[in-house]
Amino acid sequence: MKRSIPLLLCLCLALGGAYAQKASFAEYQSAFAAFADSMASSLDVNTTIGDIWSTSFVGSFPKFGVGIQTGATFVDQAATDKLFTALNVTEPDAFKNYGMPIPAAAATFKIGLPFIPLDIGLKAGYLPASAAESLKGLYGVAVQYKNVGISLRYAVLKESVLLPAVSVGVAANYLEGSLGTTLGASQTFTMPTSGNYVTYSSPTLDVGWVSKNIDVSAQVSKQILFITPYAGAGISFGSSTVTGTMNATETANTLTAAEKQELANEGYTLGNQGFSVTSTSAVPVWRLYGGFSLHFGVVLDCQAVYLPQLNNFAGSLGLRVQL
Repeated sequence: MKRSIPLLLCLCLALGGAYAQKASFAEYQSAFAAFADSMASSLDVNTTIGDIWSTSFVGSFPKFGVGIQTGATFVDQAATDKLFTALNVTEPDAFKNYGMPIPAAAATFKIGLPFIPLDIGLKAGYLPASAAESLKGLYGVAVQYKNVGISLRYAVLKESVLLPAVSVGVAANYLEGSLGTTLGASQTFTMPTSGNYVTYSSPTLDVGWVSKNIDVSAQVSKQILFITPYAGAGISFGSSTVTGTMNATETANTLTAAEKQELANEGYTLGNQGFSVTSTSAVPVWRLYGGFSLHFGVVLDCQAVYLPQLNNFAGSLGLRVQL
């Protein structure tokens, strides 16, 4: 089971506030589990943003391209709604159709190799310290973010006047992030069977995650004048580890030793300064994708992604120079 809250949720909590409430550990456990199950799968696809370009093969050396790509994957809408309900926070209207977006951004570079129909790509993205400080100052959210990746694409079929380009690719990606924000009012967690409880005052939420994967894909594309439509499929084999910690001062605790052990068995580590949950998951995630690019000196690349296992969507937008 996976449990986590990404940046946009913390921004909502920081802006909207969380109200003093009394809820059972079971309610929180169910909500966090459902939300993070979806988030972990979404993170596996999130790491691939920047790997895929509209042109299936950039061309042999010295052909290359350089640019930026941004996008987002989504946490399931039902799981998003359940978590906001458990936190007693009003869910933003923008999340109610597709769920909560998890953004991604990276600078990208691809260059063809000599003698063989293979190109190599590099990407990297991070949140500069100045931007992190601005977020903390504006919203009270401390954030760190970075991702890196390397990809290889082999041209099974080179594009010609009549034929499309077809390629197969493999990529290795690494993503990590962390955040922290103040939740505001005190939180009381109860055991549903006994009514025993633990109360924390002035809680803060700290979340960290690491996602790494190997992604395999196949793609077809064909440039028609200044437009290049493309389509493909991919599967990501990876793992996501998430740690969520609520730091706070314990002001009351009526839990029995048996109840504390029960919570420990479910992944909660309780203490007089709060509690934390850590979990890891590795589930291969399929995706189908397609889009088009416009070539006007620079290349504008638009991509949509469908995740059959999650019945959800993702998307990205890139801008690059390709020579």
